[in-house]
Amino acid sequence: MNPYMMAPGDETIVADRLHAILAAPPKKEETPPPARPTADLSGPWDVRVEYAAGTSMHGFNLRQRENDVDGAHRGDFVTRDLTGTIDGDAVRLHSALGESTGDAVSYTFTGKVRGDEMAGTLDLGEYLGGLWTAKRRAARRG
Repeated sequence: MNPYMMAPGDETIVADRLHAILAAPPKKEETPPPARPTADLSGPWDVRVEYAAGTSMHGFNLRQRENDVDGAHRGDFVTRDLTGTIDGDAVRLHSALGESTGDAVSYTFTGKVRGDEMAGTLDLGEYLGGLWTAKRRAARRG
């Protein structure tokens, strides 16, 4: 809206409405801090992804610092960066495959951790989703 479009007296209507909106801004709900993690996700994980038409084996190599998680997500063809959080036993991990390969695919893994296992749902945006399970890879000895 430009001032030249207003008729005499419209400035009062606009001013009153702006004052009403700015005098009582919506309250932002306080977000509680994340719960203490129930597990340390650091290390390598073998991940099984179940799509509507088949399964695939992926891998995570994770590093956890308090509630923040980062690392790498190895898919069928490429490894990409991964970020995420752990809130109590709730896990949310995200990675994206950029358009440099011709397709852009975003992976959002949401689930729960129980000891050395995780499981939940996978959101692939326009490519729908699936289910996933992960098991911590046993340390090699020798």
